[in-house]
Amino acid sequence: MSSKDVELSSVSDVRAIIKEEPKKNESPQSSSSLLIVILAIGLIIGIVALVIAAVNLGRGGGGGDIIINQGGTEQQVTSDEKIWMIAIGHYGSNVEYLDEETYTIRGFNPDILDAVCAIANKNCKLVYDVYGNCWDSNAGQRPRGGQGLMGGWYDGCSGWIQTFDRLLTYSFTKPYMEASKVAIYAKNGSTLPYDDLTNRKVGFADGWAYDEFCLARYTDIEGSRLAQGQIIHFASADRLVEALNNGEVDVIFVSALGQYEEDTTLMKITPPDFDNKCLKGGNSIMTRHNNPDFVIWWNDAFDLLVQRGRYDEICKTVSERHGHIPGRDYTELCIGY
Repeated sequence: MSSKDVELSSVSDVRAIIKEEPKKNESPQSSSSLLIVILAIGLIIGIVALVIAAVNLGRGGGGGDIIINQGGTEQQVTSDEKIWMIAIGHYGSNVEYLDEETYTIRGFNPDILDAVCAIANKNCKLVYDVYGNCWDSNAGQRPRGGQGLMGGWYDGCSGWIQTFDRLLTYSFTKPYMEASKVAIYAKNGSTLPYDDLTNRKVGFADGWAYDEFCLARYTDIEGSRLAQGQIIHFASADRLVEALNNGEVDVIFVSALGQYEEDTTLMKITPPDFDNKCLKGGNSIMTRHNNPDFVIWWNDAFDLLVQRGRYDEICKTVSERHGHIPGRDYTELCIGY
């Protein structure tokens, strides 16, 4: 045998003995392991997704729930993130007053606001502010929008009657309360006639509808167009009464509220059928012209309040709920009675 034959035989024998190693990616065991890992990862991702979905569902879509509770009358859960700020500026009658025990704003007005906001599923908050920040009036000057409402400090001012001047500046919701009557009061025992105010000093409540421009509409009253020196504005009802009793003014021209009607130091000198010549509509929420969404949802919810009989219920329980505070009866407060 030649050396060449030995070499070839050796190579052949070696190839026969040494087998090729299988490729790693063709190993059945490795493929199975990779599949298990992929399935495990997919299962973990699915479980995490289910947990996140369950948490979001429990939170009501991710928004924090807010409880409406004005004066303890209603409770409603809402996911509306916006807080609708509504200003109130008068205490002292059953329409609105400060409950000293609970230190909450109560009365017919808050009852209506609370119920309407609950139906609309809106988060509403009553805030106290002086009247002048809703509607500003200064002696002898044309009244105008107050800096609070015009400046967006709040969305609306509650319980404002619709007048010719105010409608030039603001929008209003549907009325939910009858406007109070207007009257002229003098000091108890006075003999002054109501239909002649010539040279008389007249007191007005600052920011209220019944101002010197309203009085000027009464052309049947002699001297109803007052000179600058006859016009005096006061910031509160208490100051008006005080000014009348100490002689700062001769008469006051104001809304015929219970606090005036029941004050024994005052005497109403206008007749019972004294006409209201300044009124365009009843008490409403007053808001800016650029806030139409507020008016829309409020009016829709108020209509439902009436249809469901809740408005009637609130009206007829005024004395039961707030009778310890002076004010008008529900037949005088509510629309349609």
